[in-house]
Amino acid sequence: MAAFAKKVYLELPKPDAADFAAGRERVLRALPEKAVHVTYDALRELYPTLPDADYCVTVTLCPSDTGWDLIRIEPGDTHDALYGAALDIGSTNLAMELLHLPTGQVLCRRECTNAQVALGANILDRIFAVKQDRENLISLQRLVTDDIRALLDACLEEAGLQSDDIAAMCVGGNTTMIHFLMGCDPWLVFQKPYTPAFYDPGIQPAQAMGLDLRCNILCLPAVANYLGGDITAGLLMTDMDTRDDPAIFLDIGTNGELALGCKDYLLVGAGAAGPALEGGVSKSGMRAEPGAVCRVRIDERNELHVQTIDDLPPEGICGSGIVDLIAEGYLAGWLNGDGTLNMGASARIRMVWEDESHANIPAIVYASRAGKQLYFTQKDIAEFIRCKAAAHTMVATLLDASGITPDQIGTFYLSGGFGTHLNLESAITVGMYPDLPRETFMILGNSSLAGAKRVLLDDASLERIRHFVQSATYVQFGEIDTFLENMRAAQFLPHTNASLYPSVQPLKHD
Repeated sequence: MAAFAKKVYLELPKPDAADFAAGRERVLRALPEKAVHVTYDALRELYPTLPDADYCVTVTLCPSDTGWDLIRIEPGDTHDALYGAALDIGSTNLAMELLHLPTGQVLCRRECTNAQVALGANILDRIFAVKQDRENLISLQRLVTDDIRALLDACLEEAGLQSDDIAAMCVGGNTTMIHFLMGCDPWLVFQKPYTPAFYDPGIQPAQAMGLDLRCNILCLPAVANYLGGDITAGLLMTDMDTRDDPAIFLDIGTNGELALGCKDYLLVGAGAAGPALEGGVSKSGMRAEPGAVCRVRIDERNELHVQTIDDLPPEGICGSGIVDLIAEGYLAGWLNGDGTLNMGASARIRMVWEDESHANIPAIVYASRAGKQLYFTQKDIAEFIRCKAAAHTMVATLLDASGITPDQIGTFYLSGGFGTHLNLESAITVGMYPDLPRETFMILGNSSLAGAKRVLLDDASLERIRHFVQSATYVQFGEIDTFLENMRAAQFLPHTNASLYPSVQPLKHD
C-alpha cells in the first residue's frame, strides 16, 4: 500500500568539470518517476538548497493529471515527514483530518459549519442565488475556501506543522459543492439536460483556489449530477466491488443517494428524501446541535422521556429525535398506522394553536422550553411520513429494478450523519429501512471523509473509485413503473403491507 503523495530522498552526484548538469536536470535525472514537473516554488528552492545540503535532499512529489508535480525540496532525509489533508465538504458542515501518511495516523480532526449557509440553508437556495446574481458564485467560493483555510490553520497549529508540509489534499463532496469550490456555476446540476461543467474536475493546484498550499487537490469524481464524489468516496468503505452477494449503500438526509451492487454490477440513484428527516419541517425542528432532542422513549407506564444533545435544556427536536418520537408513538398506540393521533392515548397529545392555519390542531407535546410547549403536530407527522416514504421508496424501487428481494441483501451500509445517529430500531419501526436482521446493517459514519482519507493512504483506492464511476448504471426512479406504487404503499407506519415488517409489533394498539 502506497500513499497518494510521496517523498524521495536523493543523494545526488556533485557537479564537477565532467558533470555540469543544472540543479533541476540533476534532480530529474535521479528520480525513478517519469513525467515529473518541477513547480515554480520548487525551482526557486534549488539554489541554495542543493549546495547547502551537499546535494543530499528530499523531494516531495504530488500527483497531477499528467504525472507528478515536484512541489518541494528540503535538505537532508525527511521522507518520513509526509502529511496530507482529507476533507469532506457537506452542504451544512465541513470536516477535515490531518494525516501522517506513512502510518495513517490522524494527527487531528476539525469540523465547522459551512459558511455558505449565509446565502441559503440548502443547496438549491445557493444555486438560485448564483442564477440571480453571478457575484454570489464568487462569494460562495470565498466562503468555502475561508472555511477550509480556518480548518487547515487549526489542524496545522495543533500538529505543529506548516502549510508547506501538506503534500496532498483529497476532497469528498457532492457535485454542487465541488462546483462551488472550483468557482464553477452549478446551474446545470439542477437544470435539464443535467450536464454540469464537470463530473471529474481533475487534480488542481490548491493555490488556484486561493489556498496557501503548495500541493494539488484531488476532488473525487461524481457519477451524475445528484450522485457526487461524496458517494463514490463512501463506496470505497464498502466491499461492493468484490463481493458475490448484493449489498446496499444508503446516504440519507435532505437528499438520499444509494447504490445496490456486487462485483458484477452497480446500480445507483438519488432522490429527495425531505427536510423532515433533518428536523427541517416542524416549527420546533432543528439540526443536531446542543439542546436538540435526539432521543425519545415511551416507557411501560406510557410516559415520554427525552434526551438532548449535551444534556442541555431542550431547544427543539432533530431528525433522530423525530424518528424516535414517531416510532415510539406508534408502538405505544399514540399514533395509528396512517399517522393520525389518538387523542385519548396520552395527556401529551393535545390541541395546540397554530398561527399559520389559525386553528387548534392535534400535536404531541414532547417537551417545554422556558414555559413554552415544544410540540410535533399532526401536519408535521404527515410530512415526516411522506419523507420517510421517499427514503423507503428509493430502496424498494432500486430493488425492483435489479430483481433483488430484501432478504437477498448481504449488507446494508448506512452512511452520513443521519444514518450514524439514528436509532436503527426506530428507523425500521417507521418503515424507513427494510425489516432485515439487524446484523445486516453496518454504520459507516462520515464515509465521504473516510473515503478521502483512504485515497490519501492508498493510491490504489483512486482506481477503485474510477471503477465505481465507470461501472455504475444510473437509475431514474421516476421512470420505473413501480415507483409511484411503492411511494403510495410506503406512506403508512411502517408500511401498508404489514408482512414486510414482522418484527414491528405495536404494543398497545386495539
